Amino acid sequence: MLGAVNTSRLKPCAFLAVSLWLACTGQLGQDVPAEGPPDSGVRPLEDAGTGDAGVPDAGSPDAGTVPITSARVFFSGHSLLDNPMPDHFDDIARSRGKDFNWNQQIVIGSPLRARTWGSGNWQGYRSGKNRVGDSMNVIQELLSPQTLGPGEKYDTLLVTERHDILGPVQWEDTIGQLRHFHDRMVAGNPQSVTYFYHTWLDINKSDPSQWIEYETNARVAWECVSSKVNLTLQAEGRPARVVSLPGSAALVHLVEQVIANEVPGISGSTSQKLNVLFSDNVHLTSLGSYYMASVHHAAVFRQSPEGAQVPSGQNAATVQALQRIAWDFVSAYYAQPGAGERTMEDCRTRVPRDVCPGFWTMLGRPENIEGCQRFFGNATASQDGNPFVWPDPYWQPLPAP
Repeated sequence: MLGAVNTSRLKPCAFLAVSLWLACTGQLGQDVPAEGPPDSGVRPLEDAGTGDAGVPDAGSPDAGTVPITSARVFFSGHSLLDNPMPDHFDDIARSRGKDFNWNQQIVIGSPLRARTWGSGNWQGYRSGKNRVGDSMNVIQELLSPQTLGPGEKYDTLLVTERHDILGPVQWEDTIGQLRHFHDRMVAGNPQSVTYFYHTWLDINKSDPSQWIEYETNARVAWECVSSKVNLTLQAEGRPARVVSLPGSAALVHLVEQVIANEVPGISGSTSQKLNVLFSDNVHLTSLGSYYMASVHHAAVFRQSPEGAQVPSGQNAATVQALQRIAWDFVSAYYAQPGAGERTMEDCRTRVPRDVCPGFWTMLGRPENIEGCQRFFGNATASQDGNPFVWPDPYWQPLPAP
């Protein structure tokens, strides 16, 4: 059994009121929750001033980060992190002279919980497609790598949650699962770092304005998750090494550049331009995946991907522009003091105000906005309540496998 604190959040697919049906069917890109979140019964949209009010969150996982030239990365995600994205990362890193190796765990349509706890007893760590084959024992691979060079350890976990972030946070225990995966990394390499990669909802390629507004605001929710995990680590005297990686905001930045005709080689109507980046309404083309791999390279190595070899068949001027845009965005993001770190008080203000309305409007269920605001605005700690509270007397890490 899981610890009593978190078990209630891990309900089977048939009973997940807000969980997307894709978690059961494996379909991504048709992400519409079956029901809205239930009212929490508490209505403070504003912060109540209790808990962590007035107490700054300590430290920043990005403080003092310097460029590196070597990385061993483990990717865990769904189709918005699927190949060719890691392959492009590999090509960029090697062509820029980096010492790089990697493996992956890809489960299409999955919440993080499906790649950890799974159907029970941490079976999720044996699920998914790997770089070669499938169903690798991820726990053992992270602890004692069999697919890297002799004596090598993974130093970087690049992991994402399902792209409807508010649903998994409430119903799939995103924070507990992310902390658990991070702990598995640290068990294999105490110096390792985890990047929490933000992914995006469906876009209307004819008029992406609503998507741009939502994804710009939604970054807060993803940052609140990594910030809460870091608070739990700091409470144990451990380094806060879970770093926000704003992939969706980086994609917004590119989309805005493309629409403004700032990217050579991409022209036409708005939908024609975005067809160059998106293969449907959510998945990326190979060129779009190359851009996101450039973002990942910039984040992990803290160095520009500019100058990497242009993939065969791609317009050199376009690729070079994507490399530059990726670096400009990532370097500016991490140059901010405390990049990606938020207090739980800020989360209880910003998520209800800035994220809930756009989230449920994007999913076509605006009647669920008020319940979302009540839940994520609630400052009262409880076992099944808003996780964006600190101190959190109900928090405890999930048990080791």
